[in-house]
Amino acid sequence: MLAGLVTAITGLAWASVHTRLESSVPSADEVLSTPPERFELRFSEPVNVALSEFLLISPAGDSMAVALDAEGDDRILVGDVPLLENGRYGVRWRTVSADGHPVSGEFGFTLSVAAAESRVPANSAADSGAAEAEDITPTDSASILAGRDRVPNPTDLETAPPTGAALLAGLALIAVLGFAGILWYCGALPLLREPRIARAVWAFGWAALLLGAADLIAWVIRVVPPGAGLESVRAAVGSNTGLVSLGRLALLGVALGTLRRWGRAAAGLALGAVLIGAASGHAAATSSWITMPANAVHLGAVSLWLGGLLLLVVAPDGPTDGSNSWHFGGVARAVSGTALLAVLLVVASGTLQSALYVGNLAALTGTTYGRFVLAKSAGLVVLVAFGAHHRYRVMPHLDSGGEGRVLRRTVRLETIVMLAVVLLGAWLARISPPAAH
Repeated sequence: MLAGLVTAITGLAWASVHTRLESSVPSADEVLSTPPERFELRFSEPVNVALSEFLLISPAGDSMAVALDAEGDDRILVGDVPLLENGRYGVRWRTVSADGHPVSGEFGFTLSVAAAESRVPANSAADSGAAEAEDITPTDSASILAGRDRVPNPTDLETAPPTGAALLAGLALIAVLGFAGILWYCGALPLLREPRIARAVWAFGWAALLLGAADLIAWVIRVVPPGAGLESVRAAVGSNTGLVSLGRLALLGVALGTLRRWGRAAAGLALGAVLIGAASGHAAATSSWITMPANAVHLGAVSLWLGGLLLLVVAPDGPTDGSNSWHFGGVARAVSGTALLAVLLVVASGTLQSALYVGNLAALTGTTYGRFVLAKSAGLVVLVAFGAHHRYRVMPHLDSGGEGRVLRRTVRLETIVMLAVVLLGAWLARISPPAAH
């Protein structure tokens, strides 16, 4: 069901991009009477020069890589112009935005210099010291050189990742939120000694670690230019997104290592693995002094909410060792009280972030990002309705017998909705906020 949801929204989620190309030198379809002094790409947001690529396609269809550098402003990439001959040239570029998302595009220009001023052909790469880049198929080269290559609209700059990669990121987020959330309730309580609860905690913990590692590897593969060496891999891992991912994995690993002896410490480390995610993505690339704390509150509150639901699903009616150290009704009331606070924090932090990222009411319905915010908000309304039903219709009768079974049944439905909302949130992190542009 969740995989189907991700598949259904894949085509819509990428109708926006994170960074757009604002201008270029040469500009798209420009006809030059003299060779340009340099190549220049100017973006709407900071980009990672170490993970950027500029491929020049000559009139003959040959291709070469042009080394890029940043010129003071990390939104501008510049490159030296090799020796050029008259004719139609294509440019294919790619880079990685400050929030960790790869973007790419292509355009073309024409050089028409008087015969006496014509320069050496660009395909003599060995003479100019240009490195040979990845092969471009004749069809690709022809499409660019033929002129079907204007600077793309923002909707064309980034293609959708494989559905598997998107699902992997969403499941990794669910795992770390669930692991930290369950531990928050039972890290220092006898609940952690219950076999069913312990199995769930360990399953979510190892899933968070392994899925998080796989997600990081998939991201590095995706953002490193094809054919690039270890230097580019180190640049990806050393970027803000890479370091945050490594920090999360380290916290999860230590939490799993301390879980058997120090449940409370493991709970704190797991929650830290959740909160560190606020230091990357849109929150870190925009008004970070507002958005990072708001995102941290949002992630932490969602974790406590989801963890409480998962705990109610797996918790038995009472201790299986015959003791009287806890009872299901008490656990349910503790979860209900925390969930109420979590709802308030989720609504407040989500509203603040939406206001900053969406910008205006027109963008709420007129952009992909805004529509996903509306979809996530609709899911939140459903979750609040579940919570109200549980709090006022089911909880008062928990001790009368039989209501535990009823509560678990409806909590399972609420958990499914919550997982879908978390997946929507994971996709929302991959859509460009309208206010950012």
